[in-house]
Amino acid sequence: MPRHLVLTLALVALIPEAALAQTPGRTAIRNACAADFQKHCPGIQPGGGRLAACFKEKQAAFSADCVATLQIARSQRRSN
Repeated sequence: MPRHLVLTLALVALIPEAALAQTPGRTAIRNACAADFQKHCPGIQPGGGRLAACFKEKQAAFSADCVATLQIARSQRRSN
């Protein structure tokens, strides 16, 4: 499996399944964020909140599309 896909799937795994039904879909998150995680968080192993920590630390470097997609997912998860 390509490394960027593993990173994106690990990030999506942080979002509860019930929330995903109402948030941007896995494909949308993958499309919006895979390249950003590959570029800005290379070598980060999924799990233990490491990808989320990398995103938090380097959020300013991520594309506006990725940030917006993840913010929508996060806000919708919180409202559920």
